[in-house]
Amino acid sequence: MALKRLIPPVLFRVLILVAMVSLAACEKWSLPKLPSLPGFPSLASISGEGPETADDVDCEAATRLNLQAMDWKDAKRIDIYSRKNGLTPSSVVMTVNTPNILRLYNGTREVLNFRAQEFFQQAAVFKIIYGGKDVSETCIEAIRIGPLKWAEIRVVPLRQGEFSFRDDNSYGLSSLIAGNDPPSPGHIIVR
Repeated sequence: MALKRLIPPVLFRVLILVAMVSLAACEKWSLPKLPSLPGFPSLASISGEGPETADDVDCEAATRLNLQAMDWKDAKRIDIYSRKNGLTPSSVVMTVNTPNILRLYNGTREVLNFRAQEFFQQAAVFKIIYGGKDVSETCIEAIRIGPLKWAEIRVVPLRQGEFSFRDDNSYGLSSLIAGNDPPSPGHIIVR
């Protein structure tokens, strides 16, 4: 508070604003692991890697399926790559009630935040493998993949439709400051 008395109020507010914008533009900042409160998003998920969980209510339909009985050996494999110019391919096709293995490769030096919230709400996620290890969480709306890492999501779409996916980091503050236009979202088409 002593600093606040020495600096005029307008200048103090400008300094605080500049400090906040500078911190927000940093690529490598992280928050400490804090206990989460019910109904609030986990603060640690903002900067960490791995699945971003959804509300359990969004995944109720998935619990009614016997996902282990599905033929995962013959499941369709779909690879999506993150590169400097965005996610490719921009469209993928799946069949309803059929197992798919979605493999996400991050070929950049930044964290990929693969978001397909509407799709994951209308699908049953059987298993997630991240960094070569099984992840216990399967009720997700996004997954954060570290630089030069990959994730595998075994998923069964439950409803037909067209669902968008994108890299949330393309819409971040650092992209806006640099003047980069965010890439157009990709599409998951379920027939």
